[in-house]
Amino acid sequence: MRLARAPIALVWAIWLLILLLELATPPSVVLGILYVVPLLLGASQRSPGQAWRFVLLCCSSTLLNLLVPLPVAQEVLSVLIDRLLVCLSLVVITALLVRNRELEQQRIAMEVELAQAQLRGDVIATLAHDIKTPVLGTLASLSLLGSGGAVEAIRSSQQRCLRLIDDLLQVFRAEQEGLRVQLQCCNLLAIAQEAIRTVAPIAAPRQISLVLRQQGSGGMELQADPSLLQRLIENLLLNAVHHSLRAQRVWLQLSQRDGTCRIDVRDGGQGFPPEQLPQLFQRFGQRGSGTPGAGLGLYLCRLITEAHGGRIQASNLSGGGARVVVELPQQECS
Repeated sequence: MRLARAPIALVWAIWLLILLLELATPPSVVLGILYVVPLLLGASQRSPGQAWRFVLLCCSSTLLNLLVPLPVAQEVLSVLIDRLLVCLSLVVITALLVRNRELEQQRIAMEVELAQAQLRGDVIATLAHDIKTPVLGTLASLSLLGSGGAVEAIRSSQQRCLRLIDDLLQVFRAEQEGLRVQLQCCNLLAIAQEAIRTVAPIAAPRQISLVLRQQGSGGMELQADPSLLQRLIENLLLNAVHHSLRAQRVWLQLSQRDGTCRIDVRDGGQGFPPEQLPQLFQRFGQRGSGTPGAGLGLYLCRLITEAHGGRIQASNLSGGGARVVVELPQQECS
């Protein structure tokens, strides 16, 4: 409910008029309820403290009529109760007005926040699209230059930039619209193999080997979104590659137990800074200082994991390096 704004002078003129009417009538005539008019008219211009001081003034004026113009000689208790009831009504109305003002301020703040979020999303989507176009053009042009160390370095850099743009778009779409998961029967081993084929060219210039192991001989079938699941594994592998030393190995181990599929990625880098572990999967969370990445990859991993009803956690290995484990419920394929 929006309260009308009235000039302060008008509000005080109405209050003074009601006070004069109160003082001009016998105490048995209770006109104090009329103070609700200036209460309502000036409510939008008062702070909570001013509102309570004003209702205190109105209640005092209502009780003043017990003595002016003449003291009450008879039925003083009845008149006092009537005026106290009027004061109670004014207090309740003031409390509702104060609460209404607070809710109105909250509503306005939420509208501003939503508008800012929408604007940020539109700006990011537009910029990401505009940046993605020249990156794709560069990758297409590189195919005409053949192969070579410089060409491969440029290609790797542009592919990483393209993945960062895709991560950015997917994160903001997920936050605005929710992550859309299209469940179907898929094989986790096959998805992991495809993810390794995608990441291997990025790891090759630093001679980092990607090793895939499967614990157990059972099938790795589960209900999941294969494209999102591949993106999850690729981001985990890329995070491990970016924080591994030259010529090291990154291990990807798949296992299943008690109706749960586990994805275990380990590297031999410096590990996670202990103080950053609690914020590791937050948006724009960083792993270490001076390391590549915008803090979106692991955040997107968390979104994908939670969208599948799973959980993700990170830790440091006792012998050095980091470990990220994803557990997904293994629902039977129909």
